[in-house]
Amino acid sequence: MNNPAATLEKTDILRTICGYLQDRFPALATVDATTPLLESGAIDSLGFLELMTFLSDEFGIELEDEDFDASNLETAGQLAGFVERKL
Repeated sequence: MNNPAATLEKTDILRTICGYLQDRFPALATVDATTPLLESGAIDSLGFLELMTFLSDEFGIELEDEDFDASNLETAGQLAGFVERKL
């Protein structure tokens, strides 16, 4: 299941998410795919709502209540995987 196009797409998604996090949340200036977002405390609940709105607008995905699950939000890498599944 090593599809180069899917890997590139996820890389682009991750790059976009990391760029947003770095611009919006100064404490995440060095964020990468494995940086803890929930545990770090760098993003509060309002910040996560803003982040999810950004993902919806940027990638054209529809969000449902069950999407706001901690397993989707723990790291930028998990966010990228979440977006990839929603596309």
